[in-house]
Amino acid sequence: MPKSTSSFRISSQEFEPAYMELFQSGELFRRSRQALRHLENCKVCPRNCEVNRLENEHAVCKTGRNAIVGSYAPHFGEEDCLRGTRGSGTIFFSLCNLKCVFCQNYDISQDGEGIEVSPEDLAAMMLDLQQRGCHNINFVTPEHVVPQILEALPLAVQMGLRLPLVYNTGAYDSMDSMRLMDGIVDIYMPDFKYWDNDRSKKYLKAKDYPETAQTVIREMHRQVGDLVLDEY
Repeated sequence: MPKSTSSFRISSQEFEPAYMELFQSGELFRRSRQALRHLENCKVCPRNCEVNRLENEHAVCKTGRNAIVGSYAPHFGEEDCLRGTRGSGTIFFSLCNLKCVFCQNYDISQDGEGIEVSPEDLAAMMLDLQQRGCHNINFVTPEHVVPQILEALPLAVQMGLRLPLVYNTGAYDSMDSMRLMDGIVDIYMPDFKYWDNDRSKKYLKAKDYPETAQTVIREMHRQVGDLVLDEY
């Protein structure tokens, strides 16, 4: 017997991704242009490196003009509500603005294994994951490539992307990036690591992590509120 939708606040049949309203108003394109300007004197993340990534200058995250993708595929290792029956459409971005000594994906996050992708390439990956039946697009380690994501997203939407977006982050994000994502992300997945500044400095190479992460997590909750599930 099908599950009743009476105990849920939204049915999957009624769902529309958050970004559709901004796309239809033209705001998504404006956000894309605004985000790219943040690369010129880079303040994309709390490191505030101020290098010109538009000219392929590198600093802490070692990422220049284009994003680098380690892999993308339907992923079945996420929580049940994300992976469903057909997987979460994960795009694992290479490199990172944190330097976690315990990272389980060190080959991707620090060694930078992966391929450099254009905005068109990244949009095509999103559409491929949708075609393969994934329930969502799951951006993993997006903190340092928010402009590149926002550059590719309107292209993907123009070509038919309609999946919800998951922002799967280590929570070392800038408030500027969070404001750019307001009304675009459907689900935030912050992976909070440390409350202690000294441990953050020792193990993440980011002493200000606790305060920064708490601030952006509050902003994430302000944007999307509490978790809402559909009938499945």
